[in-house]
Amino acid sequence: MNPTTEIERKIDEASRALVAQEEEKGARRRLKGTSGKVVAAVAVSFSLFQLATGYFPLIAMYQRLLHVIFGFSLIFLLCPLFPRQRRDRLSGDGLLFVGLLLFISYYVATHFIARADQVGLEPPLFELVLGGILILLTLEASRRTTGWSLPIFCLGSLLYARFGEWLPDVLGHPNYSVERIISGLFMTTEGIYGALTGIAATFIFLFVLFGTFMQESGAGTFFFGLASSLFGHVRGGPAKIAVVASSLFGMISGSAMANVSAVGQITIPMMKKAGYKPHFAGAVESASGVGGQFMPPVMGGSVFLMMEILGVSYGAICKAALLSAVLYYVAIFFIVDFEAVKYGLKGQPRAECPKFGEVFKQGFHFLIPPAVLVYFLMFAHVTESRAAFFAIVSVVLASYLRKSTRMGFRKILRALERGALGFLPIAGVVVACNILVGMITLTGLGLQISSILIELSGNSLFWLLFLTMIASLILGLGLPIIVSYLVLAVLVAPALTQMGVDPLAAHLFIFFFALVSDLTPPVAPGAFVAAGIAGADMMRTAWMACRLGLVVYILPYMFVYNNALLLKGDWGEILLSTATAVLGVYALACGIQGYMFRPARIYERVLFFLAALGLIKPGWMSDLAGLAILVFLAILHRPRALFDILKRPKAAAAEMKGGS
Repeated sequence: MNPTTEIERKIDEASRALVAQEEEKGARRRLKGTSGKVVAAVAVSFSLFQLATGYFPLIAMYQRLLHVIFGFSLIFLLCPLFPRQRRDRLSGDGLLFVGLLLFISYYVATHFIARADQVGLEPPLFELVLGGILILLTLEASRRTTGWSLPIFCLGSLLYARFGEWLPDVLGHPNYSVERIISGLFMTTEGIYGALTGIAATFIFLFVLFGTFMQESGAGTFFFGLASSLFGHVRGGPAKIAVVASSLFGMISGSAMANVSAVGQITIPMMKKAGYKPHFAGAVESASGVGGQFMPPVMGGSVFLMMEILGVSYGAICKAALLSAVLYYVAIFFIVDFEAVKYGLKGQPRAECPKFGEVFKQGFHFLIPPAVLVYFLMFAHVTESRAAFFAIVSVVLASYLRKSTRMGFRKILRALERGALGFLPIAGVVVACNILVGMITLTGLGLQISSILIELSGNSLFWLLFLTMIASLILGLGLPIIVSYLVLAVLVAPALTQMGVDPLAAHLFIFFFALVSDLTPPVAPGAFVAAGIAGADMMRTAWMACRLGLVVYILPYMFVYNNALLLKGDWGEILLSTATAVLGVYALACGIQGYMFRPARIYERVLFFLAALGLIKPGWMSDLAGLAILVFLAILHRPRALFDILKRPKAAAAEMKGGS
């Protein structure tokens, strides 16, 4: 069988397995017949509306209203009120909530302009009731998509705003009335229909849709085939395929879970067959999948919030994150290579690997849409929403360059539907976050927390960064990544910038550690998915993934202290910093695996970590010290490795002689 055809077959099987898993979980209703067609039509209409407004923007309030109507309606229709509710038909509570949502939205659409002219006047009781219902609907939509953690946080923020004067002075504030709280969240573009909803409606949805179109077009097959053709035959080939394929898949998917599930269904069995232990195979895929969330050009929804908060372009954030993402994957690549050498794990036979030329010839057109996206983001100076619009259109057009990948009417409809459904968890989270941010802004909590953190750190930047890291990891245990990032961006980032940290570096620091929560036990969903595929112990897989991804806990400190790693400054400085960073992560990989050219002793592993520290720390003296230690270790290892190689034939001859 043609290796390329075999890859397509495996990916198709993996996709079917994923769909079956989702249906088995019962997270959403599986509607058939008329109700299924109606919901599918709503989902397709949602995507078409977002595409249209991506090119022809609406008045902000109307666009946000319609965005919430579509998103929340799908959530209430598809996500059950409680786990045991029937999933084969629509429920009365869902229809009731949709009816309430439509009525409230109609009222807002017809009255918000008049209300804007009455700023300072107390709203009528009827409006307060509608506003209270909308807040409850928002919390319920969030609960149905992501669980109880965010609604509890939001309720806590509402109670904090209402009863703030009961708290100690350091956190206290004058109480705000229920009327003031509800009116601030309703009928304005600063509450539930605020900036975060605007970001979701204009940017996040379209980038999610772009990733869905890329996957539906067959780009995943191409990227996997590319990785397999380049690295499948080398030592430890299956693990290297997992690393490279996950990095490429991450370019079109901002989700660690999707990355691990899609790529891991294929690579984990391959790694086990090649000789990797099940928990190690799962850990490699888990660590690789997490990295996809900070791999440009599609990075998670948090990036768009960062863009709005900082007032910088999406392209600038992608550029700043690029080198760190590459360094992360380079480190994992080194680690799996050392693992292969230690245990003599070979690659796949060349006959089972597709040829690079054949793969590239069949799928080169899949590189066009990401290139279009990068061009419009970085060079054409159009809005991010229009850049995403053109990129989505280019996916469809590029698919027609090969007969086998053409996106017909049905494929396009399926991509539109899946894009809308894939966005629903983000819709529930982002709109609810407006409540959280609104209350933090209203009460001035952000300024208070910043002052407290600076005082706790003793005005030490390192300890402030360390406290921020711990807070990110703790929040990430129970909150979605977007919420974890947003809370710390509002509460902690001002403290970091006060200490002299570059604003973009401060937000990327928080962003990276918000993502790392997917890798960190005891809550490491990516590792648990990978462990399930590998048939390995979940916690053992999670801790191994954490070890393999150790560099991601260090990278944020690196670019905070050395902005050249954000591709800022002159090119000479950037190239030098890149070179020392690569050597640093190489030394770190040697220390983690205890291997360079041969197994390392304990004291040598300590020296590898010291070399990594010296090369990672900015400054030419530390770089020279780290380089000197690494060169010393290389000299120490290389002769012994040669000696071991020369000794093997003699040992083999002696064994044969003894056996005869």
